[in-house]
Amino acid sequence: MDQASQFFSIFLATVLLVRIFLYFKPISSPTIAGIRLHHWMFGVVGMPVALLIHSIPLYALSLGVFVDELPFLLMGGKNHKDNYSWLSVSGVVVLCLLVVLFKETLLLPFF
Repeated sequence: MDQASQFFSIFLATVLLVRIFLYFKPISSPTIAGIRLHHWMFGVVGMPVALLIHSIPLYALSLGVFVDELPFLLMGGKNHKDNYSWLSVSGVVVLCLLVVLFKETLLLPFF
């Protein structure tokens, strides 16, 4: 499997696993020092770390958790129901399609 396919496989598996897990077990994000941590935040931190340590799997995983929650954030979602609304889910699908279309471009920093 080439690196672009490996990247997309990890990315897509991350999105699907997070979606499935949180659908069946909707847990609240932890709060540290008054800040509620969401999984998109781990993605924002993970992506530059992945670039620094040159880790495509960490990059794919980080982008996956970021993309999974981005439509929810953009639509101003407030709860579990909003996260699984038609708008949020279709936004995730569109972002996944964009990632598959631009996977080689997204991997340019690794070469």
